[in-house]
Amino acid sequence: MFIFIKRFYYPDTYLSNGVHQPSGTLLTGLAALAAILMWSVMALLTVKLPAVPPFFLAGSTLLLGGLISLPKIRAWHWNTKFILVGAAAVFLYQFLLFIALRSSPAIECNLINYLWPLLIILLAPIFDRQVHLRPVHILGGLLGFSGAVIAIYNQANGISTALYWGYLMALGAALTWSSYSLYMKRFANTSAWTMGPVCIISGIFSLSGSMISGEVIRLGRVDILYLVIIGLGPLGLSFYLWNYAMKRADPRKIGTLSYLAPILSTIWLSLGTGLPLSFGLLIALGLVVSGAILGRRERRN
Repeated sequence: MFIFIKRFYYPDTYLSNGVHQPSGTLLTGLAALAAILMWSVMALLTVKLPAVPPFFLAGSTLLLGGLISLPKIRAWHWNTKFILVGAAAVFLYQFLLFIALRSSPAIECNLINYLWPLLIILLAPIFDRQVHLRPVHILGGLLGFSGAVIAIYNQANGISTALYWGYLMALGAALTWSSYSLYMKRFANTSAWTMGPVCIISGIFSLSGSMISGEVIRLGRVDILYLVIIGLGPLGLSFYLWNYAMKRADPRKIGTLSYLAPILSTIWLSLGTGLPLSFGLLIALGLVVSGAILGRRERRN
């Protein structure tokens, strides 16, 4: 892990004969997996902060996440479109997700939000005409989607037929993040550390919304600890890792790998809220992992 972090922060130290060597698929996969693992604890940490208003929660953690990149400020690329679109997308995604987790059952909303890996696979041809879906990718996506649905049904004792506001917010969050993740590939030459100003601007915008809306902020020591953890991990380093991976990897592969997130997140929620793990959840986990493996396969010529 130390070698991985060192190589991510200081890629120029890995040179051969003075020529920079492009990062391999292993480093790219590790970056995506690390981001997914961080995001898997996001829902649990959020439900541990029921008294923290959504604007302040998003703003404080995003601002902290942006400050992580200050040691690499020279690597920032001042691409106006990348920064503005990124700030809007990051803010919208986090705000919709926080509202969803506060409005409806957390486990259901969390897993609806994690439909974004499937959407990355299905929307990839729209954002990149050179990307084509193959039957194996569609099958992998369907398996992963089935696993997510089973997990939702298993944990929620059946999906409610009522149209809850939180479910719509979670679906909106999924559409926002999948579209933004694919859009980032247009800026392949932009350093991943440029997510720093993206997060800082988004955080300032969120904190401004907190002041305008008159949110009442009362924080205990435990609340501050959780906010710091979220800012450093799920809303901090994970963004840089994800940006790095999405610009260098096949989005279909990353999308199917991301199906690990809803299952892991559901497990953490179950453990954190005292809900027992069941056989149905293990079945869902098997489907998700199988879908991830299938989606990563390439057709041989």
